[in-house]
Amino acid sequence: MRSREGGSDVGAAGAVAGSVEKAARRQVVFREVNERIAELTGLMNDVGFNLLICECSDAACAESLQITPEEYEAVRANPARFVVLKGHELPAVERVVEGNDRYLVVEKFGDAADIAEAGDPRRP
Repeated sequence: MRSREGGSDVGAAGAVAGSVEKAARRQVVFREVNERIAELTGLMNDVGFNLLICECSDAACAESLQITPEEYEAVRANPARFVVLKGHELPAVERVVEGNDRYLVVEKFGDAADIAEAGDPRRP
């Protein structure tokens, strides 16, 4: 079966898979940035709320969110989980598992979860 542009559905599926992979890899990069911010600012020292960047898959997003060290560590305990702002979740590759008035916790599934786990900076 062909799409309107003359390509095949197989090509379209490959493009979707590629965009899922690209989005997951962006989130891995944002998580890595937050890990470095946490190290540099002493996030793990129980200093109250800290500002981190949204870990959504939008490359243009540079919004910040507030999170406590305990909340951050709870999210980081699962390498398939990320903190994002409300409205920044991507239902095609992640599900919301927690949330509050400051952020949502999303968990990747499928290939996106594999990419997230492989890119976990805390992984031995």
